[in-house]
Amino acid sequence: MAEHPRIQRIFGALESAGYPVRFQRSLLPEWVTPDVLQDEAVSTEIATILAKRLNLRTSSLFSQNPSVEELHHFDTKYKRSVSAKSKDLTAATSIAVSVAEMVAYACPIQHAPFPASPEEMRVEVLSFTGKYVSLRNLLLTSWAHGIPVVFLAELGPDISKMDGMVVHTESRPVILMSKNSPYWSWQLFILAHEIAHCALGHVQPDEILVDQELGSDSYALSDADDDEQAADRFALELLNGRPDATYTLGTQVANAAELADTAYTEGLANKVDPGHIVLNLANRSGDWGLGMAALKLLHGNREPAQSVINDAMWMHLDAGRLPRESLEYLVRVTGSNGAIS
Repeated sequence: MAEHPRIQRIFGALESAGYPVRFQRSLLPEWVTPDVLQDEAVSTEIATILAKRLNLRTSSLFSQNPSVEELHHFDTKYKRSVSAKSKDLTAATSIAVSVAEMVAYACPIQHAPFPASPEEMRVEVLSFTGKYVSLRNLLLTSWAHGIPVVFLAELGPDISKMDGMVVHTESRPVILMSKNSPYWSWQLFILAHEIAHCALGHVQPDEILVDQELGSDSYALSDADDDEQAADRFALELLNGRPDATYTLGTQVANAAELADTAYTEGLANKVDPGHIVLNLANRSGDWGLGMAALKLLHGNREPAQSVINDAMWMHLDAGRLPRESLEYLVRVTGSNGAIS
Protein backbone atom coordinates (compact mmCIF):
# COMPACT_ATOMS: atom_id res chain seq x y z
CA MET A 1 0.00 0.00 0.00
CA ALA A 2 1.88 3.07 -1.26
CA GLU A 3 1.93 6.43 0.47
CA HIS A 4 0.80 9.54 -1.37
CA PRO A 5 3.61 10.88 -3.61
CA ARG A 6 3.91 14.06 -1.55
CA ILE A 7 4.41 12.04 1.63
CA GLN A 8 6.89 9.83 -0.20
CA ARG A 9 8.87 12.95 -1.13
CA ILE A 10 8.99 13.98 2.54
CA PHE A 11 10.18 10.51 3.57
CA GLY A 12 12.72 10.51 0.73
CA ALA A 13 14.20 13.92 1.61
CA LEU A 14 14.65 12.87 5.23
CA GLU A 15 16.10 9.49 4.27
CA SER A 16 18.70 11.21 2.08
CA ALA A 17 19.64 13.36 5.08
CA GLY A 18 20.32 10.32 7.26
CA TYR A 19 16.92 9.41 8.70
CA PRO A 20 15.86 5.88 7.60
CA VAL A 21 12.22 5.60 6.52
CA ARG A 22 11.54 2.87 9.08
CA PHE A 23 12.83 5.20 11.77
CA GLN A 24 10.63 8.05 10.51
CA ARG A 25 7.58 5.82 10.70
CA SER A 26 8.41 4.93 14.31
CA LEU A 27 8.17 8.61 15.25
CA LEU A 28 4.62 8.98 14.00
CA PRO A 29 1.60 8.62 16.32
CA GLU A 30 -0.48 5.44 16.28
CA TRP A 31 -3.28 7.11 14.34
CA VAL A 32 -0.98 7.42 11.30
CA THR A 33 -1.91 4.12 9.65
CA PRO A 34 -0.98 2.99 6.11
CA ASP A 35 -4.42 4.17 4.97
CA VAL A 36 -3.82 7.62 6.40
CA LEU A 37 -0.49 7.91 4.56
CA GLN A 38 -2.32 7.62 1.24
CA ASP A 39 -4.13 10.89 1.90
CA GLU A 40 -2.43 14.05 0.63
CA ALA A 41 -4.46 16.10 3.11
CA VAL A 42 -2.40 14.78 6.04
CA SER A 43 0.99 15.46 4.42
CA THR A 44 1.32 18.83 6.14
CA GLU A 45 0.59 17.30 9.53
CA ILE A 46 3.04 14.45 8.86
CA ALA A 47 5.73 16.99 7.95
CA THR A 48 4.97 18.98 11.11
CA ILE A 49 5.25 15.93 13.38
CA LEU A 50 8.51 14.73 11.84
CA ALA A 51 10.04 18.21 11.88
CA LYS A 52 9.18 18.64 15.55
CA ARG A 53 10.59 15.23 16.48
CA LEU A 54 13.81 15.82 14.51
CA ASN A 55 14.40 19.49 15.41
CA LEU A 56 13.93 20.59 11.80
CA ARG A 57 12.30 23.60 10.19
CA THR A 58 8.80 22.58 9.20
CA SER A 59 8.44 24.96 6.25
CA SER A 60 11.34 23.32 4.39
CA LEU A 61 9.40 20.02 4.32
CA PHE A 62 6.25 21.67 2.96
CA SER A 63 7.67 22.59 -0.43
CA GLN A 64 7.20 20.69 -3.67
CA ASN A 65 10.80 19.53 -3.33
CA PRO A 66 11.22 19.02 0.43
CA SER A 67 14.58 19.86 1.99
CA VAL A 68 16.06 19.38 5.45
CA GLU A 69 16.98 22.44 7.49
CA GLU A 70 17.81 22.53 11.20
CA LEU A 71 15.43 24.56 13.34
CA HIS A 72 18.15 25.43 15.85
CA HIS A 73 21.77 24.98 14.87
CA PHE A 74 24.12 23.36 17.38
CA ASP A 75 27.86 23.00 16.87
CA THR A 76 28.62 19.31 17.39
CA LYS A 77 31.84 17.86 18.79
CA TYR A 78 32.27 14.14 18.19
CA LYS A 79 34.52 12.51 20.77
CA ARG A 80 35.80 8.93 20.97
CA SER A 81 34.30 8.19 17.59
CA VAL A 82 35.64 7.33 14.18
CA SER A 83 34.99 10.39 12.03
CA ALA A 84 33.61 8.28 9.19
CA LYS A 85 31.02 6.87 11.58
CA SER A 86 29.89 10.24 12.95
CA LYS A 87 27.39 10.76 10.14
CA ASP A 88 25.59 7.62 11.32
CA LEU A 89 24.54 9.52 14.45
CA THR A 90 22.43 12.06 12.56
CA ALA A 91 19.10 10.58 13.58
CA ALA A 92 20.04 9.85 17.19
CA THR A 93 21.50 13.34 17.60
CA SER A 94 18.34 14.97 16.24
CA ILE A 95 16.18 12.97 18.64
CA ALA A 96 18.54 13.82 21.50
CA VAL A 97 18.29 17.54 20.75
CA SER A 98 14.49 17.53 20.61
CA VAL A 99 14.29 15.53 23.86
CA ALA A 100 16.90 17.74 25.57
CA GLU A 101 15.01 20.93 24.73
CA MET A 102 11.74 19.36 25.89
CA VAL A 103 13.21 18.20 29.19
CA ALA A 104 15.08 21.48 29.76
CA TYR A 105 11.78 23.34 29.39
CA ALA A 106 10.03 21.02 31.86
CA CYS A 107 12.80 21.14 34.47
CA PRO A 108 11.62 23.38 37.34
CA ILE A 109 15.00 23.44 39.09
CA GLN A 110 17.23 26.47 38.53
CA HIS A 111 20.47 25.64 36.76
CA ALA A 112 23.56 25.88 38.96
CA PRO A 113 26.92 24.84 37.44
CA PHE A 114 28.77 21.83 38.82
CA PRO A 115 31.87 22.45 40.94
CA ALA A 116 35.01 22.54 38.80
CA SER A 117 36.79 20.41 41.39
CA PRO A 118 36.12 16.64 41.40
CA GLU A 119 37.01 16.58 45.12
CA GLU A 120 34.33 19.17 45.88
CA MET A 121 31.87 17.33 43.65
CA ARG A 122 32.58 14.05 45.45
CA VAL A 123 31.86 15.63 48.85
CA GLU A 124 28.55 16.94 47.54
CA VAL A 125 27.50 13.59 46.06
CA LEU A 126 28.36 11.74 49.27
CA SER A 127 26.15 14.15 51.19
CA PHE A 128 23.19 12.35 49.61
CA THR A 129 22.14 8.95 50.93
CA GLY A 130 24.65 6.28 49.97
CA LYS A 131 27.77 4.46 51.12
CA TYR A 132 29.75 5.54 48.05
CA VAL A 133 29.36 7.54 44.84
CA SER A 134 26.68 5.51 43.09
CA LEU A 135 24.52 5.91 40.02
CA ARG A 136 21.54 6.93 42.13
CA ASN A 137 23.17 9.66 44.24
CA LEU A 138 25.09 11.00 41.24
CA LEU A 139 21.78 11.31 39.39
CA LEU A 140 20.26 13.14 42.36
CA THR A 141 23.22 15.52 42.43
CA SER A 142 22.94 16.31 38.73
CA TRP A 143 19.24 17.03 39.01
CA ALA A 144 19.86 19.16 42.13
CA HIS A 145 22.02 21.36 39.89
CA GLY A 146 19.16 21.66 37.42
CA ILE A 147 21.01 19.50 34.89
CA PRO A 148 18.63 16.77 33.67
CA VAL A 149 19.82 13.26 32.88
CA VAL A 150 17.83 11.32 30.28
CA PHE A 151 18.12 7.78 28.97
CA LEU A 152 17.51 7.25 25.24
CA ALA A 153 16.14 3.76 24.63
CA GLU A 154 16.54 1.78 21.42
CA LEU A 155 15.47 3.96 18.50
CA GLY A 156 15.22 1.17 15.94
CA PRO A 157 17.52 -1.31 14.17
CA ASP A 158 18.61 1.26 11.59
CA ILE A 159 19.77 3.84 14.14
CA SER A 160 23.24 4.08 15.62
CA LYS A 161 23.44 5.46 19.14
CA MET A 162 26.09 7.04 21.31
CA ASP A 163 27.07 5.99 24.83
CA GLY A 164 26.71 9.49 26.22
CA MET A 165 26.34 13.10 25.17
CA VAL A 166 25.66 16.61 26.43
CA VAL A 167 23.28 18.99 24.66
CA HIS A 168 23.71 22.53 25.98
CA THR A 169 20.38 24.21 25.35
CA GLU A 170 19.79 27.93 25.81
CA SER A 171 18.84 27.44 29.45
CA ARG A 172 21.01 24.55 30.67
CA PRO A 173 23.06 21.47 29.74
CA VAL A 174 21.18 18.19 29.44
CA ILE A 175 23.00 14.86 29.74
CA LEU A 176 21.76 11.99 27.58
CA MET A 177 22.85 8.39 28.03
CA SER A 178 22.06 5.49 25.74
CA LYS A 179 24.55 2.69 26.34
CA ASN A 180 22.70 -0.61 26.18
CA SER A 181 23.79 -1.99 29.55
CA PRO A 182 21.61 -2.79 32.58
CA TYR A 183 24.54 -2.49 34.98
CA TRP A 184 24.54 0.55 37.26
CA SER A 185 28.33 0.69 37.35
CA TRP A 186 28.73 0.97 33.56
CA GLN A 187 26.22 3.82 33.47
CA LEU A 188 27.84 5.38 36.55
CA PHE A 189 31.15 5.96 34.78
CA ILE A 190 29.44 7.33 31.67
CA LEU A 191 27.43 9.76 33.81
CA ALA A 192 30.54 10.83 35.73
CA HIS A 193 32.37 11.37 32.43
CA GLU A 194 29.57 13.53 30.98
CA ILE A 195 29.29 15.50 34.23
CA ALA A 196 33.04 16.12 33.94
CA HIS A 197 32.58 17.63 30.48
CA CYS A 198 29.98 20.02 31.93
CA ALA A 199 32.06 20.89 35.01
CA LEU A 200 35.20 21.53 32.97
CA GLY A 201 33.45 23.79 30.44
CA HIS A 202 33.95 21.48 27.47
CA VAL A 203 30.46 22.23 26.13
CA GLN A 204 28.96 25.70 25.85
CA PRO A 205 25.45 26.98 24.99
CA ASP A 206 24.37 25.87 21.51
CA GLU A 207 26.95 23.08 21.48
CA ILE A 208 26.64 19.30 21.55
CA LEU A 209 29.37 16.98 22.76
CA VAL A 210 28.97 13.35 21.66
CA ASP A 211 30.90 10.46 23.20
CA GLN A 212 30.08 7.78 20.68
CA GLU A 213 31.82 4.94 22.48
CA LEU A 214 32.98 4.76 26.07
CA GLY A 215 34.09 1.14 26.03
CA SER A 216 37.12 -0.41 27.65
CA ASP A 217 39.05 2.84 27.20
CA SER A 218 36.71 4.46 29.73
CA TYR A 219 39.04 3.39 32.49
CA ALA A 220 42.35 3.48 30.63
CA LEU A 221 42.94 7.18 29.95
CA SER A 222 44.25 6.12 26.56
CA ASP A 223 42.32 8.61 24.41
CA ALA A 224 44.64 11.19 22.86
CA ASP A 225 42.00 13.95 22.99
CA ASP A 226 42.80 16.48 25.73
CA ASP A 227 39.16 16.96 26.72
CA GLU A 228 38.62 13.20 26.99
CA GLN A 229 41.74 12.80 29.13
CA ALA A 230 40.59 15.60 31.43
CA ALA A 231 37.04 14.20 31.67
CA ASP A 232 38.37 10.73 32.54
CA ARG A 233 40.67 12.14 35.23
CA PHE A 234 37.78 14.13 36.71
CA ALA A 235 35.47 11.10 36.62
CA LEU A 236 38.05 8.80 38.21
CA GLU A 237 38.75 11.24 41.04
CA LEU A 238 35.03 11.82 41.55
CA LEU A 239 34.36 8.08 41.83
CA ASN A 240 37.50 7.01 43.69
CA GLY A 241 38.78 10.04 45.57
CA ARG A 242 42.00 9.99 43.50
CA PRO A 243 42.64 10.74 39.81
CA ASP A 244 44.99 7.83 39.10
CA ALA A 245 42.83 5.06 40.56
CA THR A 246 43.64 1.61 39.20
CA TYR A 247 42.98 -1.79 40.77
CA THR A 248 44.71 -5.13 40.41
CA LEU A 249 44.67 -8.56 41.98
CA GLY A 250 48.45 -8.65 41.95
CA THR A 251 49.61 -12.25 42.01
CA GLN A 252 46.28 -13.49 43.33
CA VAL A 253 44.02 -15.77 41.32
CA ALA A 254 40.31 -15.23 41.93
CA ASN A 255 37.06 -16.49 40.56
CA ALA A 256 34.08 -14.19 39.93
CA ALA A 257 32.57 -14.67 43.40
CA GLU A 258 35.87 -13.94 45.13
CA LEU A 259 36.47 -10.87 42.98
CA ALA A 260 32.97 -9.58 43.72
CA ASP A 261 33.45 -10.09 47.47
CA THR A 262 36.85 -8.38 47.45
CA ALA A 263 35.54 -5.43 45.42
CA TYR A 264 32.56 -5.07 47.76
CA THR A 265 34.77 -4.99 50.86
CA GLU A 266 37.23 -2.58 49.23
CA GLY A 267 34.42 -0.38 47.97
CA LEU A 268 32.72 0.00 51.36
CA ALA A 269 36.04 0.74 53.06
CA ASN A 270 36.94 3.51 50.59
CA LYS A 271 33.50 4.77 49.52
CA VAL A 272 33.93 3.48 45.96
CA ASP A 273 31.29 1.69 43.91
CA PRO A 274 32.28 -2.02 43.94
CA GLY A 275 31.17 -2.47 40.33
CA HIS A 276 33.42 0.38 39.26
CA ILE A 277 36.35 -1.37 40.96
CA VAL A 278 35.58 -4.56 39.01
CA LEU A 279 35.33 -2.73 35.66
CA ASN A 280 38.50 -0.79 36.37
CA LEU A 281 40.34 -4.00 37.22
CA ALA A 282 38.96 -5.82 34.17
CA ASN A 283 40.17 -3.05 31.91
CA ARG A 284 43.63 -3.10 33.44
CA SER A 285 43.95 -6.90 33.31
CA GLY A 286 42.11 -7.43 30.03
CA ASP A 287 40.08 -10.23 31.65
CA TRP A 288 36.62 -8.94 30.75
CA GLY A 289 35.08 -12.40 31.13
CA LEU A 290 35.97 -12.48 34.82
CA GLY A 291 35.06 -8.83 35.28
CA MET A 292 31.61 -9.11 33.73
CA ALA A 293 30.86 -12.30 35.71
CA ALA A 294 31.76 -10.49 38.94
CA LEU A 295 29.78 -7.41 37.88
CA LYS A 296 26.73 -9.59 37.28
CA LEU A 297 27.02 -11.00 40.81
CA LEU A 298 27.34 -7.52 42.30
CA HIS A 299 24.34 -6.28 40.34
CA GLY A 300 22.20 -9.16 41.61
CA ASN A 301 18.45 -8.58 41.33
CA ARG A 302 18.60 -4.80 41.14
CA GLU A 303 16.46 -3.10 38.53
CA PRO A 304 18.16 -2.15 35.24
CA ALA A 305 20.10 1.11 35.21
CA GLN A 306 17.71 2.48 32.59
CA SER A 307 14.87 2.31 35.14
CA VAL A 308 16.91 4.17 37.76
CA ILE A 309 17.67 6.96 35.27
CA ASN A 310 14.03 7.15 34.16
CA ASP A 311 12.72 7.19 37.74
CA ALA A 312 14.98 10.12 38.58
CA MET A 313 13.78 11.97 35.48
CA TRP A 314 10.07 11.58 36.23
CA MET A 315 10.64 12.42 39.90
CA HIS A 316 12.16 15.81 39.01
CA LEU A 317 10.33 16.89 35.84
CA ASP A 318 7.26 19.11 35.98
CA ALA A 319 5.23 16.97 33.57
CA GLY A 320 2.42 19.53 33.66
CA ARG A 321 4.54 21.88 31.54
CA LEU A 322 4.36 19.49 28.57
CA PRO A 323 1.37 18.62 26.39
CA ARG A 324 0.18 15.03 26.50
CA GLU A 325 1.56 14.28 23.02
CA SER A 326 5.04 15.36 24.14
CA LEU A 327 4.79 13.25 27.30
CA GLU A 328 3.78 10.20 25.29
CA TYR A 329 6.74 10.77 23.00
CA LEU A 330 9.10 11.13 25.98
CA VAL A 331 7.80 7.87 27.43
CA ARG A 332 8.44 6.13 24.12
CA VAL A 333 11.98 7.36 23.44
CA THR A 334 13.13 6.81 27.04
CA GLY A 335 11.61 3.33 27.28
CA SER A 336 9.71 4.35 30.40
CA ASN A 337 6.93 2.34 31.97
CA GLY A 338 3.94 4.61 32.20
CA ALA A 339 4.50 7.96 33.93
CA ILE A 340 1.40 9.48 32.29
CA SER A 341 -1.80 9.65 34.34
